[in-house]
Amino acid sequence: MLHASASRATHRRMATPGGLTVLVRSVVAPTPGLHRQPSVRPWALREPQRAMHLLMTGLGALIMLSICGLSSFFVIADERRGLGAADTGTMAAESPYSISSRNLDPEPLSMAEVFSGSTVQMKAGDAPYRVEMTHIDNVCETATTGAVGRLIHDAGCTQVVRASLTAPYGGYQVTAGVFNLTDATSAARTADQVRALVESGDGSFAALAAGAAPGSDPRARPDSQVGWHDRGHYLVYCVISRPDNTPIAPDDRYAGQITADLLETYLAGEVIGARALNL
Repeated sequence: MLHASASRATHRRMATPGGLTVLVRSVVAPTPGLHRQPSVRPWALREPQRAMHLLMTGLGALIMLSICGLSSFFVIADERRGLGAADTGTMAAESPYSISSRNLDPEPLSMAEVFSGSTVQMKAGDAPYRVEMTHIDNVCETATTGAVGRLIHDAGCTQVVRASLTAPYGGYQVTAGVFNLTDATSAARTADQVRALVESGDGSFAALAAGAAPGSDPRARPDSQVGWHDRGHYLVYCVISRPDNTPIAPDDRYAGQITADLLETYLAGEVIGARALNL
């Protein structure tokens, strides 16, 4: 009777390039004459299915990420397209280029366009500014004092539209107006140069006192506060005085509110903004 020992698995270490050590499994062949069914390695049969499962899982995750990414892209694109259209229309309508020069905006300002009524109201329900006197002139120097007159003249000013107003709080007296200059460059340059003249006392904007002839006050009141701002080829300004003729403190809350109301919101925002929209 023939006897043969069963195959015996052995292990040895094999060095591979890069220092990686791999366990290699070898099988000693059985002795001839002994028929034995080779052992089946279950893991070998499952390995292809496992690889396919991992591959399909990865592909599924990639597809889902792609779908989510595309969905987000189209949502954002739609939102941007919607907002972009609205913004483009608004920006085109309010484009500063439409008022960047008098060549593009040749129509002179009118009194009705700047001060159309007896009051200026910021919003419904608020107490309005009361318009005491209005003045429009082609000689822009009448609304200035000192060296500011020459500066305005050199900037190509063709008209000034202004009014004397009483503020709804504190009884503050205000002169607010608009200079029509050549272009945005000259307006910006003038705005920068005015500061040095005002700070040195060599010039300023003149107050328009109710009952007084326009241009009859050649000197700036030392107790007043002035503000100005360029927008397009226009220069808007205001002169603020307290009713008791005392100097205005830098942190005066009424003066700050008046400047924001008349200079920024009304003249630069509503009046000049409306002109930009209509061009």
